[in-house]
Amino acid sequence: MSMLVVSPVDPVALSLPLWVLVGGIVVALKIAESWVKGRGREQRRTQRRTFYRVEYLKSDAWRRKRALVLKRDHYRCVYCGVRAKQVHHKRYAPRNIGKEPIEWLVSVCEACHRKQHKR
Repeated sequence: MSMLVVSPVDPVALSLPLWVLVGGIVVALKIAESWVKGRGREQRRTQRRTFYRVEYLKSDAWRRKRALVLKRDHYRCVYCGVRAKQVHHKRYAPRNIGKEPIEWLVSVCEACHRKQHKR
């Protein structure tokens, strides 16, 4: 008959794997937290972009600002000089859509506007 031998357990040897396990859990939680934050950031960006395209570009405020920029640039494309029908944002107001100064806007023709956006 064989006898089961139980050896004494070293507490340091037990705590190391537990420490590694806890550290791994903490790292996994941090990764999950940054993923959730990034996902929320992307959702907010999508909401801003949708608002900008669907609502703001159809508003009277945008129409007035667009007309002001075209008039300022004498209805000429600032890049090639042909007749401009569009207005390009050189910069976007990151949170305050519609609050961009007219210095950030330029009159452009369709071809140059496509080049600016690399479409």
